[in-house]
Amino acid sequence: MSGRRWGWLDGLRAVAVLLVLYAHLTRYVFTGLRSITGEWLHAGPAGVMLFFLVSGYIIPASLERHGSLREFWISRALRLYPMYLVAIAAMVLLGGYTTSQPVTAAVGHATMMPFLLGVPLVTPVLWTLSYEMAFYLLVTALFTMRWHRASATIAGVLAVLAVVTAPLAGPRANLVGVAAPVLIIGLGLLLSRWRAAIVAGGLILGGLVGTLLAIGQDPAHGWDGLLIVAVMFTGTAIYRADRGQTGWWPAILAITLVGGALLVNWIAELHSLDALTPKYVARVVITVLTFGGAFAIGRLGRHRRTPSWLSLIGVLSYSIYLVHYVLIQIGHRFLESGLPDPFIAVIYLSAVFGISWLTHRYVELPAQRLGRRFRASRPPAGQDGTGESPRVKEALWHG
Repeated sequence: MSGRRWGWLDGLRAVAVLLVLYAHLTRYVFTGLRSITGEWLHAGPAGVMLFFLVSGYIIPASLERHGSLREFWISRALRLYPMYLVAIAAMVLLGGYTTSQPVTAAVGHATMMPFLLGVPLVTPVLWTLSYEMAFYLLVTALFTMRWHRASATIAGVLAVLAVVTAPLAGPRANLVGVAAPVLIIGLGLLLSRWRAAIVAGGLILGGLVGTLLAIGQDPAHGWDGLLIVAVMFTGTAIYRADRGQTGWWPAILAITLVGGALLVNWIAELHSLDALTPKYVARVVITVLTFGGAFAIGRLGRHRRTPSWLSLIGVLSYSIYLVHYVLIQIGHRFLESGLPDPFIAVIYLSAVFGISWLTHRYVELPAQRLGRRFRASRPPAGQDGTGESPRVKEALWHG
């Protein structure tokens, strides 16, 4: 996989994080501009949905490249957790985060699914990582059961379920005490050397995530919680079609069903809020077209060179995503100081990009190098990183 091949995905990550950054920053500065654009585009949802599409496209490639459950999970953990923990530490130490249940909060955040477990978030943007982790677990479970080529079907089924069951939300219960042990057991079985245990682990993790998606939805995402996962599986379906692993018709059907379900549910949500006006319906359509169109344009231009500045923002996007909101929480008084909007924006954005460069350089990259060293030291011949023999590995990954 050449750097150029995946450069377009970095470009899409850059577009996604810039949309999110715009949505959050304009709550404090350039609010007049926000009042105009906000009437026609939900920049924040468009950005995060674009992130989800990109994740759906790239994660199966990562899993298949590693060819080992253990290597995949170590790689994911080293990719996500270091910066995740830095953001949490910054909020605890500098942002004044407190909780009456520190152990529950710590365990819930350690699963990286606190939003689906009813745990108050240290910083609000962590909600997306809960869905990311849920998707990783589902994809892993599908691989263990040899259903990994069914991405388009799963996306379509989730789209239909999302429409039928919406709004899928109810009283939030703290599910940490049940979910954390089940997660540990499932991962433990998944990373064992026996085929039966691996399948059992996949079934346990798949059941856990399915349960959390059914009963753990926050009311804020009662209308689109299942569709978030469907969007990621749509990205996977497109990847499979691009690779020639499946035909294009399943992917096209998934795109149609998921896009249509998003329109139906978001418009139904407007109706539930007594906000069903032509302008807001248009905003829903434009939001869907924005992130879907951005992904389509990026994919069509995937063989072209991505501008270096856009690529750099994409490379830094994970740090930017976490850092930008932590700085809003810590420095909201500065943002509300009444100083000229351009001055505030320049200082804030300089801090975001400067700190993100530092955290990427000194937090993310060392962890990624550690992952590469682990892969380089994997046992040769008879055993791989999961303890699977070559024959068992072949059965697992190629069905």
